[in-house]
Amino acid sequence: MRMLGMAAALAMVAAVPVRADGIDDYIRRQMEVGHIPGVAVAVVRKGKVETMRSYGLANLEWDAPVTPETRFQTASATKIFTGIALMRLVEAGKLRLDDTLDRFFPDAPAAWRGITILQLASHSSGLPEQLGEHADNVAATVAAAQKVPLAYAPGTETRYGFTDFVVLRAAMEKAAGKGIAAIFRDEICAPLGLMDTGFNDERQWGPFRSALPLARRATVHAWKDGEQRISGFLYGETGYAAGGLFSSARDLAALFAALDRGELLKPESRVLLQTPPLLKTGKPAGFGVGWTAGTWHGVKVVGHSGGPALADILHAEGEGLTVIVLTNQQRYYPLLARRVADFYLPPAPPPVVLPDGAPALTALMRAALAEAAAGKLDRGRYAAGALQGPVPFLEDFGQALLAALGPVQQVSLIEDVPGKDEHVRRYAITFQNQAMIWRFAVDAAGKITDLHPPADD
Repeated sequence: MRMLGMAAALAMVAAVPVRADGIDDYIRRQMEVGHIPGVAVAVVRKGKVETMRSYGLANLEWDAPVTPETRFQTASATKIFTGIALMRLVEAGKLRLDDTLDRFFPDAPAAWRGITILQLASHSSGLPEQLGEHADNVAATVAAAQKVPLAYAPGTETRYGFTDFVVLRAAMEKAAGKGIAAIFRDEICAPLGLMDTGFNDERQWGPFRSALPLARRATVHAWKDGEQRISGFLYGETGYAAGGLFSSARDLAALFAALDRGELLKPESRVLLQTPPLLKTGKPAGFGVGWTAGTWHGVKVVGHSGGPALADILHAEGEGLTVIVLTNQQRYYPLLARRVADFYLPPAPPPVVLPDGAPALTALMRAALAEAAAGKLDRGRYAAGALQGPVPFLEDFGQALLAALGPVQQVSLIEDVPGKDEHVRRYAITFQNQAMIWRFAVDAAGKITDLHPPADD
């Protein structure tokens, strides 16, 4: 297998970035309305780095500019690396996707004998998130998970969670005979010459934090109540297979260019990486091997976001396209990768607009959006169940999203599914700065049960 050096990767950046003006205008507008200090963008097409662009500041205290080598916190997009590293171990014969957990944890409960490595990687294992009090390390987390009942039967549904990837990490480390940071180094970073990718080993003892210094690291900020603040979320070492990896646009572009050219994984491994396994219900899971899977404008896409938008990575295999967007704004929704992809993907077909037989529901939806955008959510409009999901979203990241989108300009009903207990609708909404689809639902009493933009279009 031919290995890719960093110099070779940078040499393949196209001499004339295409669509630069439109992308630049969009990114700069979103930086303004979304209060984003700095952004790095890379676009990879069919094994070549087509464009790499940097905007704004990596650090507001020192006015340090973003460069292609700036290290951003990738948060949950770390799972992209975990999935690739797992497939490298599979290719090396160190474990199999259909291995059950008793191979790695012989003293585990009987229920774990029906859980496979693939189910961990695709968030369909049944492992619970509520583990009770335990020490913050991998061994203690695995032990705690073994003591509580499964949340659901393995392979019957998909639930995104943290426990899956702690246990997956433990299994990978047993198979490889080394820690997760060393696995990433030996299986991905060293073969590709990645120079900006790694963990800062941040720890907290009581009120004190310490971390390894990382050159060119972007500082994460959070805009709230009219001011920019430094955001200090702790990505603990226990969760390093799930989040906490720092990387740069340069490194991520080199990684996806190498994957495109088959220089890191075999074709069959890439297919497995991107394909959600079938659940026992016959429906596909929501994830491939650590990668999200869905559609955008009718095109199959995979990738991951994290933070929720510190990293936003979208890969369209059929189009040979990868879009990488890194930011240092904690309070922002992952909008950017899909919108940049729009400059390259075929235009989306216009949605079929339905006649609105219940305009009062549309008026309620518009009022709820306006209240959320203004940060003045009327909780009395929402059902009790929505207080645990949609409402916290709309009061935090949803409010930041709506502020970045701007005022509503046009609303079109594109799906209408009345039901006895819940009336579900989807709207194509044109905001001042971007068009999006939103899902809206009310219960039999007319209380809002859901209001959010689905990941798929």
